[in-house]
Amino acid sequence: MLRSMTGYGELRLSGEGFELFIETRSVNNRFLKISSKISEEVSYLQNDLEEEVRRHVERGSIFITVHFRPTRFTDLYDVDEEVLLKYLSRLKRLPKALGNSHQILLKDLLHLPGVIHSEENVILSKEAVLPVALRGLRSALQQMILMRGREGKNLKRHFEARAKFLRSLLTRLSARAPRAVADYQKRLSERVNRLLADQEVTLSPQDLIREVAILAERSDITEEIDRMQSHLDQFHESLEAKEPVGRKLEFLIQEMFRESNTMASKSTSAELSRDLVEIKAEVDRLKEQIQNVE
Repeated sequence: MLRSMTGYGELRLSGEGFELFIETRSVNNRFLKISSKISEEVSYLQNDLEEEVRRHVERGSIFITVHFRPTRFTDLYDVDEEVLLKYLSRLKRLPKALGNSHQILLKDLLHLPGVIHSEENVILSKEAVLPVALRGLRSALQQMILMRGREGKNLKRHFEARAKFLRSLLTRLSARAPRAVADYQKRLSERVNRLLADQEVTLSPQDLIREVAILAERSDITEEIDRMQSHLDQFHESLEAKEPVGRKLEFLIQEMFRESNTMASKSTSAELSRDLVEIKAEVDRLKEQIQNVE
């Protein structure tokens, strides 16, 4: 199923003495790039969580956010009374020395370094937190992937409509191309005859026809049209694939763009040039949208 690279998922869940809020976001990227922002208390989760993302996603910039909140504070944190008393003793001397009667509040002292410390080595072990975090990440990723899938369905409809219109343009171009080559051959023959007459040079009709035919053949775009049609067939098949096809679609669009440029360089009539401008515009629109496919 075609999937977009834009999605979002989140989950809040509880463990033994803690809560986790996990958020996943994804945007376009040609490759897979994972960035994470994880609370310091559980920063050891980073490698395992990023490895889990790689199991589910193949392309895009993925942002993981993990917020940790303890729910059993008495077990997690302790007040170092000795450090607290030292802070209090020194702070009480400052107002006298500075002539300031500012009141010292206990809540302010609790924020000072070393007053509160955690027993995270015991309570916040990786074995306790990681299974919960992985369960939450998988759920958030599933939400994100479902959103990418829904957006992918919209993209698929858009691509099918664009490809159908592009195929109609190629059909019209294919019908006009032989006539354009014949007209070019006729104009070229007339021009060569005029030049030869002006220079009073004669050339056998067979030689003239052969040389003009060679020049006209160089303006033939039949092969490029056939290759474009083949690329469109592969494009349509890829839209039905079960696995991610973003890179393959990018390659096909690049090849279609190259063929359209080649045809434009060979164009010998204003009519064909107008068709090719439309074709290149459609390919360019597809190229922009393909950037958002996984």
